[in-house]
Amino acid sequence: MAVIFDIETTGLNPYEGKVILIGFKMKGRIKQWKLWKVKDEAKMIIEAIKEIMKVDETIIGYNNLKFDVPFMAERLKLLGKWEPEFYAVFSKKWFDLYQYLGNDYRSLKFWLRKAGIERDFPDLDGRNVPLFFEGGEFKKIEQHNKDDLNTSERLFKFLKMRNPELLPFE
Repeated sequence: MAVIFDIETTGLNPYEGKVILIGFKMKGRIKQWKLWKVKDEAKMIIEAIKEIMKVDETIIGYNNLKFDVPFMAERLKLLGKWEPEFYAVFSKKWFDLYQYLGNDYRSLKFWLRKAGIERDFPDLDGRNVPLFFEGGEFKKIEQHNKDDLNTSERLFKFLKMRNPELLPFE
């Protein structure tokens, strides 16, 4: 069993952007924390971190260790809400597809194409998430995040078929 994880932000710099959605897929179910519902970025991130800290399974995602988790941590620090116990999130079992696939700035889209994995919403490019947020097109952000969660899971399963020694996954 594993958990799939992904965040959506309004930019790549935590000093200028913010976390607007946090997605979590476990046992086939998707849970999303949405800034436009919660209305408090720090509260939303803390709720997600607490959920992550409860997980014993491996957490899978694309570029989680170099982007998602550090971005959330930095946002909490900037918002004055970082607590030392949150460091435990870094010690969870993570499987970062980005690092496994070479850590060389190739996008998830690149690897999905190589694996023949199609997105459910191919027209929703992650680069447009800040524009969707600004324009109140929240459904598009939710769909993009679900796509990232589902395709990350499918990419991991694709890699596991070729490398059965990778961590267990049901």
